Amino acid sequence: MPAAASPQTATPHWQHSLELYFMGLNIRGDSTIRNRTLDLDVDPKFIMDNLDIGAMARWESIYHQQWGFYLDYSFMELSGETDNLLSSTENLVLKSDIDIRQGVLEAKGFKRYHYPFGTLDYMIGLRWWDNDISAEFFRRDNQRIFDKFSLDENWVDYVVGVRWINAINKHWLFHVSVDAGLGSDTDFTSAIQTGVRYRINHWSDINIAYKSTWVDYDNQDNFAYNTASQGFLLGWTAHF
Repeated sequence: MPAAASPQTATPHWQHSLELYFMGLNIRGDSTIRNRTLDLDVDPKFIMDNLDIGAMARWESIYHQQWGFYLDYSFMELSGETDNLLSSTENLVLKSDIDIRQGVLEAKGFKRYHYPFGTLDYMIGLRWWDNDISAEFFRRDNQRIFDKFSLDENWVDYVVGVRWINAINKHWLFHVSVDAGLGSDTDFTSAIQTGVRYRINHWSDINIAYKSTWVDYDNQDNFAYNTASQGFLLGWTAHF
């Protein structure tokens, strides 16, 4: 049977950590906007070439090594031009100016149990998606053929999951977490992250991991988003 850490043996106060990280993000899948379906194939080079601003951070707190929560937020703003948008046409839509902002917030609470093989955190929470897209479409002669198109779509998915943490030695820590869930307009969503942490000193470490997030969302009106976002993650964490 699992056993929660007792107040007599656990550190009798809150423990906190703040992680700043970078992720080499790849996005694969498709999106439907107003009955037009676009294949998505975004790699880290495209993001870096078109990135205006971005940030990735994670805050985690735990009380008495028993009850905890974390907030993980990442966002990016991209802008750029696309040529040959419809390559089968001679004079129609061949260029576009596109601005994209995507933010994802994960908020979870968890209960920690200690086992001989490590600790397990049983988690419940939500993932909030925020997508803002605007675009203008042009012919080869730079004449705009549509009014400026814009879309602001956000939704919440509810998830449950588990995280396993196990010390390899005094410097290295292995971790893996997985969740799954759905929302009112989401058929399925899931995320997995696995990697190792290297302890630099008593108050900081480095996180080397791989993370992947899937979502299949359709509001049955003007927007659908069916993608897998994945890539390697490198972070620095301060503990206090």
